[in-house]
Amino acid sequence: MCCSNKNAILHMDFFTAEKYFCFGCCSVVRVMDLIQKREQNDRQELVYACLVAIYVMVILLTNTVGTKLFVLAGIVFPVSLFCFPITFLVTDIVSDVFGAKKAQNFVVIGFLASLGLLGFVLLGLWVPPAPSYNIADAYHQVFGPTWRLFFASMTAYLVAQTIDVRVFHFIKSRTGEGQLWLRNNVSTMISQFVDTAIVLFLFLYKNEAIFSGSFSDLCMLVISVYIGKVCIAAIDTPFCYVGVWWVRKYIGKPDLG
Repeated sequence: MCCSNKNAILHMDFFTAEKYFCFGCCSVVRVMDLIQKREQNDRQELVYACLVAIYVMVILLTNTVGTKLFVLAGIVFPVSLFCFPITFLVTDIVSDVFGAKKAQNFVVIGFLASLGLLGFVLLGLWVPPAPSYNIADAYHQVFGPTWRLFFASMTAYLVAQTIDVRVFHFIKSRTGEGQLWLRNNVSTMISQFVDTAIVLFLFLYKNEAIFSGSFSDLCMLVISVYIGKVCIAAIDTPFCYVGVWWVRKYIGKPDLG
């Protein structure tokens, strides 16, 4: 009888130890899983913050140094031709990896950044220059027409970027995860035309302080700028693939959308 009780006690002790051992293993697994998820979240936040910084930087460059016009092979282009297409590349990467809502947040962030820049530019124009400031006239000549530029830029920006995100996800809903090149190029080409037409017409039409060409000259400028942007959009397709691949690999999640 005593042996039977001892065996029962030993069996209970073994069962209790096994239960606590399993509980400890599960706890370790849960802790490791929480640590891994936290690292993934930290990486997602870091990547998202970097993309926001790049996006806002390009928006501000477009609205300042990007307004200059130059001639290449007899065709007039704005300097923004080199930087503004990057915004569509960034939003396409964000759309494909993080989803439409996150990409739409970029549009709002960029708009607020442009609005803030406009406010400080107007403040700079309103504050009287110091007597020793010898380039006050040049300052006003450069930034004086800014209100019209920013109105044109922000209107075109909101419309074009929203179209880009919507078209991108419409094509993705039809094609699935494949054919990134198709949604990248089609969404960019459509939105780039909308952006180019709106911003150039609103900013340059009957604005002789900046543009002295005729209406037909303005139409030719829209077409030439759009063709240049389409060429750049085609070139950025491999960068879109690389960007999507790298971001997904870095954050450790193949599909967040």
